[in-house]
Amino acid sequence: MKIRIAHKKPECIGCALCAEVAGDYFAMDERGEAVLRQIIQQQGSFDYAEGYAPDLSRLEAAEEGCPVDIIKVQVMK
Repeated sequence: MKIRIAHKKPECIGCALCAEVAGDYFAMDERGEAVLRQIIQQQGSFDYAEGYAPDLSRLEAAEEGCPVDIIKVQVMK
């Protein structure tokens, strides 16, 4: 099972929660904004990456904890 991660970087406020709970997938850049690691696609304002089943709970914590709701996690079948 793979997980699709969408992140709308232009709206990031730099709270760093995603990098703290899912540091394998998110990092903070030089401007203090979160960025997805290993971007596989960019479309409009969104960057996309893939995650893996063992990391689902951490990715969901990043999605649910994001104060500006710019992270979306979707399980791919």
